[in-house]
Amino acid sequence: MNQDLIGVQIEQRNDDVVVARLTGELDISVAERTGRKIADAVPSSAVGVVVDMGELGFMDSSGVSMLFSLARQVGSHRQQLRVVAPSGRPVSRVLEIVEFSRAAPVDADVESAVAEIATQRASQPPRG
Repeated sequence: MNQDLIGVQIEQRNDDVVVARLTGELDISVAERTGRKIADAVPSSAVGVVVDMGELGFMDSSGVSMLFSLARQVGSHRQQLRVVAPSGRPVSRVLEIVEFSRAAPVDADVESAVAEIATQRASQPPRG
């Protein structure tokens, strides 16, 4: 397993949103571990998680599968998942082909994704 293929940086925004920034390549050798690392970083108190793929240079089908799995897992905890994949990037095209936006919204930048989670949180009743 080549751990140098992918970089994962986890950032907590306030207490509500976790941002996971991925860099490098997301393939079968790192996808499962990467998904676990992201899921483990999202506390139950978080409203949502943003996976930033803006600097990801490559993603194969195992990376796509990891995202769909993460969407199901986050949704089962009544949390939101948003993925950042700027238009024109290779990962953006992959997500379009597999119609990932049916599982979770895809945004152009991190700030927009975080703002959308905050907006949706404000319009929902308190969790408890």
